[in-house]
Amino acid sequence: MKALRLLATVLIVTFGVATTNSRAAGPTLVFDPITGDVLLEDRAGELWYPASLTKLMTAYLVFRKLKAGKLSLDQPLVVSRVARLQPPSRIDLEPGTTISLDLALQSMLVYSANDMAYALAENASDSIEAFVAEMNAEARILGMTGTHFVNPNGFFDPRQITTARDMAILAAAILREFPDRAHYFAQAEVTIGKRKLVSRNLFLRQMDGADGMKTGYVCNSGFNLIATATIAGRKLGAVVFGARNGKQRADRAQALLVDAFTTKGSKTGPHVKQIKNMSLGTVVPNDLTASVCPQKTPVRIVSARELDGWGITFGTYTSANKADMALRGRILGAPGRELPGPTGVIRMPNNAGFAAVVWRLTREQSQSACSGYQQDAAPCAIFAPEDFARISALTPDPPPKPRLKPSTRPPSR
Repeated sequence: MKALRLLATVLIVTFGVATTNSRAAGPTLVFDPITGDVLLEDRAGELWYPASLTKLMTAYLVFRKLKAGKLSLDQPLVVSRVARLQPPSRIDLEPGTTISLDLALQSMLVYSANDMAYALAENASDSIEAFVAEMNAEARILGMTGTHFVNPNGFFDPRQITTARDMAILAAAILREFPDRAHYFAQAEVTIGKRKLVSRNLFLRQMDGADGMKTGYVCNSGFNLIATATIAGRKLGAVVFGARNGKQRADRAQALLVDAFTTKGSKTGPHVKQIKNMSLGTVVPNDLTASVCPQKTPVRIVSARELDGWGITFGTYTSANKADMALRGRILGAPGRELPGPTGVIRMPNNAGFAAVVWRLTREQSQSACSGYQQDAAPCAIFAPEDFARISALTPDPPPKPRLKPSTRPPSR
């Protein structure tokens, strides 16, 4: 225990975790997955982008279907074209090929393969949309009041949101209900053909007693981690959001857990469900793109030629950043969360500013959404297909993007 206390002191002094409320770091939470007790927490109800932590809910649903006999581990999954087109990380199976459900689970949870998250979702439900609806239904049942899912792999969408509190609830549910599936979260590597793909979770390799669980990363969220460890027969979990790299997230989780196992091992706070979440649609979640991915343009300007169908706009602003802030805040409101269309910022013709837009909707969806926003005195206007056509005709193509050195970081892991 003396060695653990020394390590805790070194890590806390070095990385400033568990002893500071500095907003340079994201929210954190240490919890007991058996009792639900909170040992340490900092802003655990703050809205955050989950990135590949989303895959825990995908796995949870698959585990439940396995238990119910609706799926089997040796069942072959057909890889679709949509799954194959998901961004890295992925294992790159061609459309039409098959993979066992067991190997797909390993690839998703060990290597964080985005294509396998889609393959699992498509084969576990009638469609991706139906599977995502199941994800959100389960989140409501579990009491994850600050969470909304849009896809099964965590690729960035401003409507895909969670909190450290909610992720702790989900992790605890998995550990409690499916102890026989714990090996997926502790696995060091997965073998695909002749390739050995190493776990993304550095924490597993650096802390004695580490035994799970899942990493997540997109530029917008920074490096996220749910980590579990068992020491002297006691298991604890830590949620870390917004680290600047994979090493920092592992170090922060280790420091939090070492501290919890030692100096605060017998002191607990509220039950995790007693932590209050921020309300969806009331705040703009933090976006770490500028600091985590400085080589990336913070706001991508969508070409007007991509716009089709009906749509809505949350107003026109003098800068792309302001339009993006309006979009990320408003889209989490009740009228916008369930809209199926893509979102983005467009440059309006004749130097008229930048508009926050949702498109590829039906007329009814546009009218219903705007009606809801207007009842809350929030700006919203409808774009008809002819409006998009007019904007496209008057807007020149955006300049070509500068050639950047390829990043070694995958978009979601």
